[in-house]
Amino acid sequence: MRKNKQAGFTLVESVLVIAVAAAVIFAAYHFGWGVTGKAGERALEGDLQTIQKAVGAYLLNSNGLYPTDDGKLPEAGENKWIIWDTSFARSGNRLSFSPDFISRLPRHWNEGVWRIDSTGKVFVALVPGDY
Repeated sequence: MRKNKQAGFTLVESVLVIAVAAAVIFAAYHFGWGVTGKAGERALEGDLQTIQKAVGAYLLNSNGLYPTDDGKLPEAGENKWIIWDTSFARSGNRLSFSPDFISRLPRHWNEGVWRIDSTGKVFVALVPGDY
């Protein structure tokens, strides 16, 4: 009589394989995918600084206009969307906020999340990790 030998994993081996797979997934997320959130935060900070400088340059060159729908800042406590293609005439030329003052549009530029407040400060209505 022959003994029935079945190939397969024992319970201990199965648990060990699952534990190793979980450890690999955790490490990949923690050390790999999690880094992209930090990179997004840094990219957002950089874009905010760039756009703030571009708003300042636009303001100086346009005789006090802001890149908003009416060229004015909002009332205190309110905010307005940044209008990327807003423009003004100067010396017979037409200058636009983009591309004349900001050469590269930021992420989510067309989603209405880039705004300016009553003090002229640029901000974005996004969670930094989503950038």
